[in-house]
Amino acid sequence: MTYKQMHDQVMQWLGMQDITSYDESQLASDLLYQGTLDLLSRTRCTVRCLNLQTTAGISQYLLGQEVLALFDVEDGARKLSRSESSGVNGFSMIRSDVLRIVPTPSEDGSVQVWAVIRPEQMTAPDDSPSMEQFGAIPAEYHDAIVTYALWKGADYTDDATTQSGEYYRALYEGQDGRGGRLSQIRVFVNKRGTPRSSRMAVNLSSLSRPGAYT
Repeated sequence: MTYKQMHDQVMQWLGMQDITSYDESQLASDLLYQGTLDLLSRTRCTVRCLNLQTTAGISQYLLGQEVLALFDVEDGARKLSRSESSGVNGFSMIRSDVLRIVPTPSEDGSVQVWAVIRPEQMTAPDDSPSMEQFGAIPAEYHDAIVTYALWKGADYTDDATTQSGEYYRALYEGQDGRGGRLSQIRVFVNKRGTPRSSRMAVNLSSLSRPGAYT
């Protein structure tokens, strides 16, 4: 689906306005972007690889806001496991954007961080979530982004016919938050394996004061 197709659905199905005195077009656009971020973060349907340069004596590294969710960490030879033990090669997350390598590197090197990367927001009519810069989300999952936007938009408009968006919320994430379209997409992703692209050479900075974050 293109950005225009998705945007038109949200505007028309919710009866949102695009007149000069009361223009809700930007709100619809923002909701579609929020839906894109939510879908990527919660299903990890597309991950990319960042090369993180490690430094001897430094264990903690700042991933930055471009990383929405961490999937795997590798050292070029093997996958590292999540670990708090200093005797086991692995990694742990101190907070959502700080990665700790275990044990502390004894020499300079690199690790490969497989992660969900924050995409750009669509603005042009022919933009699509399928495009790399907008998330590289398979076309068969685009309906979930629209459903998310309808959920939040119906809540905003206080749409009584959908119980202020509750109908769309249940379609999107299930009654208990663990089902719905998100659950279906997770099953599809797990069956075929998370798609991976070639590695991107991106330098991620080390923290200036190891141990400062808890």
